[in-house]
Amino acid sequence: MDKLQITLTILLLIIEVAAFAWLIIDIQKSKKKQDKIIELEHQILQVESSIIELEQTIISKIDELIKSKEIE
Repeated sequence: MDKLQITLTILLLIIEVAAFAWLIIDIQKSKKKQDKIIELEHQILQVESSIIELEQTIISKIDELIKSKEIE
């Protein structure tokens, strides 16, 4: 009976260590994915900033055209 308890305890310990290792690996994978998502979001923000700058330039040019038409 004692041997069975020791065997089951060792087996349970091995399962717990394997589960803990799996959790650590899963957390590392999730962190890598999260870092990639953050990097992509940063790139999107840069593109949006460029678009806003272009829109401001376009609006400025349109305003200049309107003013030049009013003067004529």
